[in-house]
Amino acid sequence: MSQNLLVSDVECKNCGFIDRGNYCSSCGNHLQKERISMSSLISSIVDFFSNLEDKYTHTFLSLFVRPIEFINHYLDGIRVKYYIPFKYFFLNLSINLFVYSYFNISGINENTIDSEIDQMVQLKSEVAFDTLINNYGSFFSLMIIPLYVISTTVLFRKNEHNIAERATAITFLLGQLMIFQAFLNLITVVFQPFYEVQKFVMMGAEIYIIFLLSFRFFKANIMEALWKSIVISLFVLLSMKYLLLLTLKFLQLYYGE
Repeated sequence: MSQNLLVSDVECKNCGFIDRGNYCSSCGNHLQKERISMSSLISSIVDFFSNLEDKYTHTFLSLFVRPIEFINHYLDGIRVKYYIPFKYFFLNLSINLFVYSYFNISGINENTIDSEIDQMVQLKSEVAFDTLINNYGSFFSLMIIPLYVISTTVLFRKNEHNIAERATAITFLLGQLMIFQAFLNLITVVFQPFYEVQKFVMMGAEIYIIFLLSFRFFKANIMEALWKSIVISLFVLLSMKYLLLLTLKFLQLYYGE
C-alpha cells in the first residue's frame, strides 16, 4: 500500500482499488479483513443449498407446466431465478444415473445363469460395449443436442432462432426427460415387468419433445410439425445407431478382435 494514503484509505484485497468505507466501490468486496467463523460458514452453506433448491424447483415446475413458454421467457432474458440449461441437464442426468446404478436397473430382468453363459460366449469388446451402455448410456443422449440443432437448422432455416437458442431449448427438455426417466426407473424397481414398457415410453417422450418444439417453438402448422418431427426423429435415431456401431468397432479394434 502506498505511503501517501490517508489513514482511512484501504487497499481492496480483491482488486487492488484504493477506497474507504466498508465495501469496495469498484468490485463490491469487503474492504476490512473478516475471518471466516463457524457461523458464517454454516450460513454460506445454508444460503447455497436454499438458492440451489429454489432455482431447481422454479426450473423444474416451469418446464413441467409450460415448457415452451418457459423457454421463450428464458431466451428473452428472464434467467436469474432459473438454472442454466446445461447445468440443469447434467444435474438431472446425475440423478438418473444414480437411480439406475443404485438399483441395478440393467440387471432387473436378467436371468443369472443366462447372463453368465452370455458373458462366456461374448467377445471382450462386446462385454466392454454392454458395460459402457449400461453404465454410461445416458451420456450418449448428449449427442442428441448437436444432431437436433443440425437437423432443425436445415428444416427450419428461415426461423428466427439461432443455433445457441435451439441448443438451449432442446437441452432444457432433455434435462426434463432425464428426471422423467429416473422416475420411470423407480417404477421399474417397484414393478419389474415395467422394464420393457419403459423403453417404449421413453421413445414416445423423445418424439413428443421433438414435435412440441416443432409445433410450438418453431411455430409450424400441425402437418408441417408432424412430418418434420418424423424426419428429425429418424435422423437422430439413425445417427445415434451409427455412433454406437462406431463405438463397438473401436472397441473391437482396441481388443484386436
